[in-house]
Order: sequence, then structure tokens, then C-alpha cells
Amino acid sequence: MTTRRTSARAPALIAASALALGLGLAPGLSVAQTIQGGTSGGLSGPGVGASTYGSGSTDGTSIGVTGGGDAYAGDGTATTRSDAKLNERRAMQRSVATARDEDERARSRTHTVVRQGEVVRSRTTSSYKARGEKPERETVVTVVKPDGAAPR
Repeated sequence: MTTRRTSARAPALIAASALALGLGLAPGLSVAQTIQGGTSGGLSGPGVGASTYGSGSTDGTSIGVTGGGDAYAGDGTATTRSDAKLNERRAMQRSVATARDEDERARSRTHTVVRQGEVVRSRTTSSYKARGEKPERETVVTVVKPDGAAPR
């Protein structure tokens, strides 16, 4: 497993909603080890906050992804969106949460890709900006492959 994390501020929110999908494949495929991975993150300020998460798994015969997000804005607007696409070989999931008011804005995005029996990749990018200040950014990346396989 390879994990890289860069942060100007620790995540402050916990994700609250979820979207889950699973796909079973044809019998007769050999069962391999289960590969699981994911990321989560978010940033917040006094009046706004956004966080997202995503994870996935594959075992050689099935594939699945899950994810969601949460956003709040005291005197502004907050939105969340999650969607997923999958076929026999690959599942992709994306979650976006945004929050903004007159002086602040926060955004978090998570993208998770699972390849059947091969790899689980997930990236979460979050940012927070207050008027008159530099933006704070955080990125979390995880790549999980079967034992002995090098990430590419």
C-alpha cells in the first residue's frame, strides 16, 4: 500500500451520506486475495465546511465502491453530489461537497477507481479559503495492489 498525505490543516468533518454499488462476476474465475482501500478528508472554517470519502474493494470475482460527503454553510449554500459507474472490469466513484458564504468557501472531492483483481486507487482533495487569506489545501492519495505488486 502506498499512502501520501499533504495537509495544511487536519480534517475536521466526518462524512454522513453514502452511495454503494457492487457487481458480481461470472462463476469460474479464481478467487484472489481481497484488495481494499480508500481515502477521506475535509476542511472547515468558522462558518463553512466540506468533507468527502470514498473506498473500494475487489477480490478477483467481485468489485465494489462506496462514497459520500457532507457540507455545511451557516449563512450560505452547501451542496453534495455522489455518483458511480461500473462494468465487469472497473468501478469508479466520485463525491463532491462544496460550501460557501459571503466570506468563506470550502470544497472537497474524492475519486475512487477499482480495477477488477488489480488495484484500488483513491484521491481526496480538499480546500478552504477565507476572504483576504491564502487558501488551505489537503490531498490524500492511496494506491493498493495485491501483495508483491508495485504501484504504477
